[in-house]
Amino acid sequence: MQTIHCISGLGADQRIFQKLDIQGATLAPVHWADYDKHDDLSCYAQKISAQITEENPVILGLSFGGMLASEIARIRPVKQLFLISSAKDATELPRFGGLARFLVNRQLVPVGLSKIAVKPLYDRFGVVTAEEKDLLKDILRSTDNGFTSWAMKAMLNWKTQEHVPQIIHIHGTADKLILPQFVKPTHWIKEGTHFMAYQRAGEISRIIESTLI
Repeated sequence: MQTIHCISGLGADQRIFQKLDIQGATLAPVHWADYDKHDDLSCYAQKISAQITEENPVILGLSFGGMLASEIARIRPVKQLFLISSAKDATELPRFGGLARFLVNRQLVPVGLSKIAVKPLYDRFGVVTAEEKDLLKDILRSTDNGFTSWAMKAMLNWKTQEHVPQIIHIHGTADKLILPQFVKPTHWIKEGTHFMAYQRAGEISRIIESTLI
C-alpha cells in the first residue's frame, strides 16, 4: 500500500481531501508547522518536510500546499509529486506589483475578511452547494490570520522559476484563484474550480490512480 503525504491549501485543512478515494494508496495528512515571519517558501518547506520521515515519498499538494511540495522536492529526493489546483513554480502565478505588493509585503491586507464567506469569495473558490459553502465557511473560520498574512507574502515573493520532474499537475479550466492561462498542467479538469479536489474527487482520484508509480 502506497502512502501519499497530503499538504492542504492556504485557508484549508485536510477535510478538502476527504472525498478522494485512491485504490492502492492511503492518504497521510501533513500538518502546518510553526512559522517565522522571515521564512520564505523554501525555509518553510524544510519545516514541513521534517514531518515526512519516509525516504523518497509520494507527496500531494493542493494550492499553496502544492507550492510547498514543489519546494520540498528541490531539497530532498521524492518519488512523485501530485499538484492539484496549484503552481509548479513562480512563473505559473500572476505577477503582482504596485499597491498589491506594497500591501501584502507590509501585511496590510485585511485577511480577516476572508472569514466572512460572502458571494464573491464563494465565486472565487467555485463553491455552489450548501454543503460546499458550509465546509468553506468552517475552514475559513479555523484559519489563523497571522499564518494567512505570512503565506500571502511568501507566495508574492516566491522566486523559484524551475520545477522538478515527476510532477503530475491537475488543474481546473474554471479556476479563478490560480488562473488557467498561467499554468501548464499534465491534466485538465474541464470546468474544474479551485475547490475541485472536493467537488470532482472521483475524476481526480482516477487520474492519481492511473499515474501513481
